[in-house]
Amino acid sequence: MAPVLMLFLHLTSKGSPLMRHLHLHSASALTALLVGLGSVAIADPTEVDILLAPTGAGPYLAFATMQNYAADFTDKVLPQAVETPGFTYNVRYLASQPDLWENTLIGSGMVVEWAAAEGIAPFFAAPIEAVRDFRIIGALSNTTNVFVTFDEDIQSVDDFEGKRVAVGLLTMNEWGMHQKMMLDSWGTTEKLKSFDALGPSQNIDALLDGRADIGTLAAHSNFDFSYTLEAGPFKTLQSSGRDYHYVDIDPELIQAYIDETGAPFKIQTVEPGTFSGQTEELTSFGNVALISAHKDFPEELAYEFTKLWIESGPTIGEYSAIAKIWEPETISEVARTNPDLIHPGAMRAYREFGLVTD
Repeated sequence: MAPVLMLFLHLTSKGSPLMRHLHLHSASALTALLVGLGSVAIADPTEVDILLAPTGAGPYLAFATMQNYAADFTDKVLPQAVETPGFTYNVRYLASQPDLWENTLIGSGMVVEWAAAEGIAPFFAAPIEAVRDFRIIGALSNTTNVFVTFDEDIQSVDDFEGKRVAVGLLTMNEWGMHQKMMLDSWGTTEKLKSFDALGPSQNIDALLDGRADIGTLAAHSNFDFSYTLEAGPFKTLQSSGRDYHYVDIDPELIQAYIDETGAPFKIQTVEPGTFSGQTEELTSFGNVALISAHKDFPEELAYEFTKLWIESGPTIGEYSAIAKIWEPETISEVARTNPDLIHPGAMRAYREFGLVTD
């Protein structure tokens, strides 16, 4: 029975002190009392949609878990995980839907928001001005995008010529967009035998089946790379029992793209043993994956969500592998490195937790 109704029945029971004092005998008086009691009831938490990724993707599973446990940490906000085609889609969709700006967060990334604001083809036909008004809530992870192959003759990007490359979906920045941006900029795409955007799992299936010579993988790490989550396709590749290796990317190639375009790619140098089957130091390109909002997203909601994220991370990490990355230092990374990009509500929470001190 609802607490307000139980209190009402107790106060209005026959012979109660309140009844004797007020002589409440009419239905109208009883109704007035009930309305008064109802007005002091605790409001339901505000639901906030988080547009994420396909159902099986790590970010979707992590926030679906947060959704289930949020009530243990707050009565102010309730996140709702929403399946989408991926982060590239999320950025485009939120920018085009002003009616969502006050109640919706998105899975996003530093690179994809830059690409949308700049109008980087073929992902964005023209600059999307609304993206310049996006503000970052926090960092999901540091990501690393790697090419993988069984062919010992493929040791660098120079060896891609005439080969069949398979990647994830182009609507997914970590699995397809980043790879195509880089290959296009290096002039490599036009030299390939084929380039197919199949999906995160499907591209590794094509590699295993002999339909592709080179596949791609994406990994998520915390702030200092002491914990790394490998997506499911890593395990598919490992369980095949075949010898594979990751393709080392010359950091000068990555830096040249950054210098030419201003793209916020990260040059990720990964220590041996970080990834399954990785026996040597590996250099590749990466990104900071994000949760973002439009600047119209209410400051108080951003504050409450950020508090929930920081406080619930350790608990959710017991049930969701990607949430193990959610250490306070990781979530707040961009607040320290690029504070001008942070939503003011989120920044207030980071300062309260001592994660930003200036």
